[in-house]
Amino acid sequence: MKKITLLVLVLSVALAAPVMAARVQSTMITHLFQVYQACPAESPCRAFTGYKNGGQGGPVISAAPGILSIDPGGSNWPNYIGAAQPSAGAWVCPTPIQGPVPYTIKNTTLVKECPQFVQCSTVFPARKITQQGTPNIRLWWPLMYETPSCTFTLTILYGTPVLFDDDGPGPNPCAWVHVEQWVWHVDATLESLSLLLELFHELPFGLDEVPLISDEPLYDALQVKLVGDPVCGIPGALQLYLAGDTAGAAALLADFELEVMDACIAVSPPFPNPTGPGTGIANTEENPACCKLLVDVEYILMTTGIGQPGKKA
Repeated sequence: MKKITLLVLVLSVALAAPVMAARVQSTMITHLFQVYQACPAESPCRAFTGYKNGGQGGPVISAAPGILSIDPGGSNWPNYIGAAQPSAGAWVCPTPIQGPVPYTIKNTTLVKECPQFVQCSTVFPARKITQQGTPNIRLWWPLMYETPSCTFTLTILYGTPVLFDDDGPGPNPCAWVHVEQWVWHVDATLESLSLLLELFHELPFGLDEVPLISDEPLYDALQVKLVGDPVCGIPGALQLYLAGDTAGAAALLADFELEVMDACIAVSPPFPNPTGPGTGIANTEENPACCKLLVDVEYILMTTGIGQPGKKA
């Protein structure tokens, strides 16, 4: 009889466990953001025009490297904790309170994960980096050479001394344990690829006198293939894609890809001529600009449907 009673008690506890757990820990809340390798930029630096316009022309800097900057707001990550927000107390169960909800950080991790691509797989291999604990988490990440679909995932586990509904009117129940997940996804589009081209045309090839894209006519031709030339009425891959002409966009991107492949250079041009032998697009261990452009094109072809004419993403 004792054995039967004990068995019934164990089964009762086991059946009740999921219900108890649901009250203790809520479902993870995920926030997703897109980030890019290059951003539009403004600068007082201007072109010199000699006698024209008082010697000052248009701006010479139009793009800047993308940066993932994570501002925690303090050692307890208040910027990324729902309970720390001024109106959080309204979701304390069963009786709301004023202001934020007290909380304790249990664990903090940041995981950077990047997939592998067909092109330049040795330059950009698949990789995963995990950082745990606030003092070990890097908060500043330059993105210029990050490949598309790299993700930075910040996960924070925290507890509250009172029952707290961390997603307000959402599906989560009131709980004592909560998980916030913040994901930054590196994206690439035809517009961002054009900005990246601008950036590579601005930045120097090491200590040399030339930019990472040192062939000036090539730079102009690549930009036209991407975003067209409105003055001459020439559409680029972007305009064709927006018009639904994926076959035309695919043809231009294929030409873009071939021209970039042919222009990769492992050493700086021996002479800083604007074009000619030795000029091209830097492709070194420190500056894999050429491979970066190829990987972005591969990603855009896969994600937009341009690589499969007749199909839109």
